[in-house]
Amino acid sequence: MEKTVCTALLLSNVLGQFWNMGYGGNPPYISVSGKHVYVHDQKRWLEAQKFCKEHYTDLSSISSVWEQQQLQRRGDWWINYSTWIGLYREPNNITGWRWSGGGYATYLGTWDRNQPNNDNGKDYGMIMGNTWHNADEDLQIPFFCLKLIVVRESKTWEEALEYCREKHIDLTSLVSETELLLAQRESREAQTTTTHLWTGLRYLANRWLWVNGDPLEYEAWPQGGLHQCPAWNLRCGAMATEGAWEARDCQESLNFICY
Repeated sequence: MEKTVCTALLLSNVLGQFWNMGYGGNPPYISVSGKHVYVHDQKRWLEAQKFCKEHYTDLSSISSVWEQQQLQRRGDWWINYSTWIGLYREPNNITGWRWSGGGYATYLGTWDRNQPNNDNGKDYGMIMGNTWHNADEDLQIPFFCLKLIVVRESKTWEEALEYCREKHIDLTSLVSETELLLAQRESREAQTTTTHLWTGLRYLANRWLWVNGDPLEYEAWPQGGLHQCPAWNLRCGAMATEGAWEARDCQESLNFICY
């Protein structure tokens, strides 16, 4: 039964993964991979960062090869243009690459030959085809934004899932420390009415998974490992506004995060 439910949850979201987004009648934006929005407008890195924070959540971060492939692929074509991501280098630290949304970059993609270089001022990261480059902040190119949507209504996990899939795309996954930090930041700014928020984390077929199909590689469970064999009524995953993930009763009414 759980396997059937798992399959239904995943397949029901396939048609919602990609769609064009309008903005002012002449949209410069295309939704690329659910959470990530490709912005055609050409901006400097700091301008792109400001735009993403104002209209979405932040510049996009990348935590794995899989995520980079999802970020750049849309339908049957591939974004190969030079594109800003949220990567920047700390001042006076040539190896200190961080994400705009918070946290050090532990995955650094595939740097092109002789990249990153230590030229003065080239402290910002972009994707060019399948490789990463560092560049001057003044370079004006398109960019990727990350989109997380905090909903201050209290619903059960199933109700939250239905709401997200009707109004947006899905309950969110949190595939990296940066995404967790951004989700917590967004929940604080939204002044949520519950201390935990539903995510797309679900225990099905004897394992935890993201219902949108994202791989579960990054985990933020508290120490103790009680999530490894949760009680029958604690099989839905929530994020604490100031802490780690937690297995909760699926019938509990919580605020939640869509994308």
